[in-house]
Amino acid sequence: MARIRKPLDAGKTAPALWRTGIYIRLSKDDGNDESYSVQNQRQRLSAHFDSTAPEESMRLVDFYIDDGYTGTDSDRDSFQRLLTDIDSGKINCVIVKDLSRLSRNDWECKRYLQHLFVVKDVRFISLELPRLDSYKRPDEIYDLGVTMQSAYNENHCRETSIKVRGTFNTKRRAGEFIGAFAPYGYLKDPADKHHFVVDEETAPVIRDIFHWFVCGGMSKNGIVKRLIELGVLCPSAYKRAQGMNYHNPQTKGEPLWSARTVSEILGNRMYLGHMVQGRQKVKSYKIHTRVTMPEQDWFVVEDTHEAIIDAETFAKAQSLMLRDTRTPPDSGQLYTFSGFLRCADCGKSMCRRTAKNLVYYACRTKLTTGLCTRHSIRHDKLESIVLQAIQAQIALVDGLSELIDAINDAPVTRTVSKRLNTSLKQRRQDLERLSALRTGLYVDWKNSDITRDEYRRMKQEFEDKEGRLARDISALEEESQVFAQSVTTANPYFDAFRRHRNITSLNRGIVAELINVIHIHEGGDVTIDFNFADQHRRALEFAECNGAAERGTLAEAAVAI
Repeated sequence: MARIRKPLDAGKTAPALWRTGIYIRLSKDDGNDESYSVQNQRQRLSAHFDSTAPEESMRLVDFYIDDGYTGTDSDRDSFQRLLTDIDSGKINCVIVKDLSRLSRNDWECKRYLQHLFVVKDVRFISLELPRLDSYKRPDEIYDLGVTMQSAYNENHCRETSIKVRGTFNTKRRAGEFIGAFAPYGYLKDPADKHHFVVDEETAPVIRDIFHWFVCGGMSKNGIVKRLIELGVLCPSAYKRAQGMNYHNPQTKGEPLWSARTVSEILGNRMYLGHMVQGRQKVKSYKIHTRVTMPEQDWFVVEDTHEAIIDAETFAKAQSLMLRDTRTPPDSGQLYTFSGFLRCADCGKSMCRRTAKNLVYYACRTKLTTGLCTRHSIRHDKLESIVLQAIQAQIALVDGLSELIDAINDAPVTRTVSKRLNTSLKQRRQDLERLSALRTGLYVDWKNSDITRDEYRRMKQEFEDKEGRLARDISALEEESQVFAQSVTTANPYFDAFRRHRNITSLNRGIVAELINVIHIHEGGDVTIDFNFADQHRRALEFAECNGAAERGTLAEAAVAI
């Protein structure tokens, strides 16, 4: 049986007093239409109220104004206050300029207009688009015209959203900043709001954070503690102190520095001078929940503004953040080797232990499951070994740099890499052989030596192998081109070791700069993989291929002691 809606009683007695709330909303969705300005809405609605109040027993309770709020959802401060006052009985009449002021969400508009206001006996008056009075003409709120106008109001938002998103994406691709607030450490350029200038007050804080983390061996929590002790305002508090209307919905109460804030700063490529935008987006023009976008969908434009952090320091910070680290109790300093030690057999990280006032490192797998053999070493012994290895590597770099400088000063320099030539020759031969085999497959299939399915499977396998070989050849050719350019000693590899030429003790900053990983073998043997392995190999090959071989044998990049 069809459901029959009970007709509204148009002759229902009016309440003794219409306690009226005038609702005004303005947002960017309204474009440049001056009639939607807060001032004009207020003037128009006030005039209507003044002309009808005496004869209809109306009393104005309050104005409810949402300036800068979209109408696609109900998360508006004054609108929520209006709903609260309706629920408490403080308001029983609502006046708006038109239906779009109530909501531009078709579903929500109907929910308020055709359900909530009816249930709560709230009189709803719209002066235009369409003209409504739910007390005098109750059936009109269900008219097709109201439904169509509500749908049109929502569609207007959808079309505006598409146009605005397209404009924003164009600006993002051009490297123009479109956000409301510049990242901490920068300010919007007074001459161009889409460009950054360095904030001389906060940029030193950014540099300190990177220095403490990369060179000082401080943990993120240690950095937080230091900043709070120094009285440095966190980014949110700083923006507010500068008079900016900034609010972080994830922060409750007084904003303070946190490990999360420090982590976001350490990972922000904006400080390299690159514009990075589009890391988040709203689900839709109606659902404003923000979702994180995959990195390949970000808008990244390099060298759009002055860098605060150099690329080398930034890269070290990213490497350190990926390491599994431990912080001593009640200390903001990380252990010297935290995150750098690995078992040479199982590859798991080493655990730090203390026994009889001695610190030692042991294989985590051995300690937890017993599935690995005994790999352990005392801290003092490891520290001595690593220090000696670094000193030996520095001496090697000094000797190697002298050879390279002498080669480059010679009148003729031949730069030929036997390793690269041999690898290239072998892979090109393999590629030719595979191409011939793949071509012969077709003949085998036509001669019925193999089935159609076998032909397709083998053909795909050969094509995959050819693709891998082609990529290898391309990479080797690119490396050959780099190698063909004379290697010089003016590069980060030589600089990194030479700046520690007089090293007599270790700290975490030196370990992080020079070492990639330290492998602990059974019996306490140690293998150290230094950073800059590719640059070291290229320098060795360059020296050996250009007459340095007779001057002595050069050590390998990984030093085993």
